[in-house]
Amino acid sequence: MTLRLLLAVALVVACRPNLPPVSGCTPGASSCVGDSPAVCSASQRWQRAGDAPCSVVGGVCVVGDSGVAHCGALPRDAGAEVSP
Repeated sequence: MTLRLLLAVALVVACRPNLPPVSGCTPGASSCVGDSPAVCSASQRWQRAGDAPCSVVGGVCVVGDSGVAHCGALPRDAGAEVSP
């Protein structure tokens, strides 16, 4: 009986989901969290969209005019020359 109880407790602990903390965000909202686009879940937690930050693809996380976060191009240096 004791072994079954220990196995049951181990199973419960091992199967606990690894959720981010509740942030109180508005469900469906979009934002940049740690250089990655994120969407607020129904349980008011920021869930990262994608597997890697925007910097991996040479970009930066931005929130567009429509309010949706995405990886965008890095801003160009206004003083830099562009080669033909």
